[in-house]
Amino acid sequence: MLLILAALFIIGPIAEIYVLLTAADAFGILPVILACLGTAFLGGFLIRLQGLQALNAARADLETGRLPVDSAVDGALLVVAAPLLMTPGFITDSAGFLLLIPPVRRLLARMALKAIRSHIVRREDMMR
Repeated sequence: MLLILAALFIIGPIAEIYVLLTAADAFGILPVILACLGTAFLGGFLIRLQGLQALNAARADLETGRLPVDSAVDGALLVVAAPLLMTPGFITDSAGFLLLIPPVRRLLARMALKAIRSHIVRREDMMR
């Protein structure tokens, strides 16, 4: 896991710089800068909008006596999306915008829950 994170933090910025330089070469520096700023502002607006929706859904769940699990997961993934959208670059923006799509968030939540459950089961089996 540590090796994957190290590779991500080394290869990720190199790939991001490469994409930015290639885009600047193809479209010009000013359009790329404006696109980076535009995606940051649009991302911030959408994060705020969807975050408020998640908060309102959590309140509605609590008022009806249900646990706000879906809203909490949505909120957590929106917290992950926010820095991705605010970081200049098209790769991070793409990842951030993908997290703004509710079906993608649900898919990621299911995958994470499955991974957590399998990890817990493996740990329990090791303890026996």
